[in-house]
Amino acid sequence: MTRRAVIALALAAAAAASCGPRVEYRVRPGFATKEDLPDEIVLEDGTIIRYIDLQEHLARQQAESGRSPSRDAAPAGLIPWEESEEGAVLMRAERNDQLVMVVMRAFREERYAELWDQLVSKGVRDRAARDGSPPPGPDAARARFIEWCERSRVDVMTLLNRMSFAFSMNAVVVERAGPKLVRLRLAPQIKGEFKYRTVEVFTEPTPEGDRVFLGGIR
Repeated sequence: MTRRAVIALALAAAAAASCGPRVEYRVRPGFATKEDLPDEIVLEDGTIIRYIDLQEHLARQQAESGRSPSRDAAPAGLIPWEESEEGAVLMRAERNDQLVMVVMRAFREERYAELWDQLVSKGVRDRAARDGSPPPGPDAARARFIEWCERSRVDVMTLLNRMSFAFSMNAVVVERAGPKLVRLRLAPQIKGEFKYRTVEVFTEPTPEGDRVFLGGIR
């Protein structure tokens, strides 16, 4: 084979590769298992989403910028779920998909009290404490929430697990219901038996900036 023919074949191969499906790499959240979020998802347009761990993601970024990988490198942005050596948990979210994933982990690990204290909207907690005759108060409202979580765990997990996948497939419908309230629901093409289909999300200010909080699951 002539040198010119070899070059032509190489160019043809490169052109064919460039026409292949687009592959997008994303970091697998530290609180998500492979059962929650598989290694690879193919979107409707053919784009391949591949989830990788943080160290691999950092290594890729550093390789692309020509730097050597550093084991001490830290991710930018918010860490949604932090757990101390003593077992205390800090939950927070800046985006709707983060909120769904953190709430799902809280249900999976049955961390209902922490979920109420940290990630349920303050307005929702205040209303739950004062609504009723006589008003139940904050402790009783918290206890009722925990009881509801225990009763509804399987049905809520079914919704949240499906919704976590739906974000990757652009199959979550976001409806604005007020200046600071949105409702997340599964798109009509998502089939299945769901007792709950909607997650309500409030945006509220915090000392660290605006964050999103759970308003309800309906």
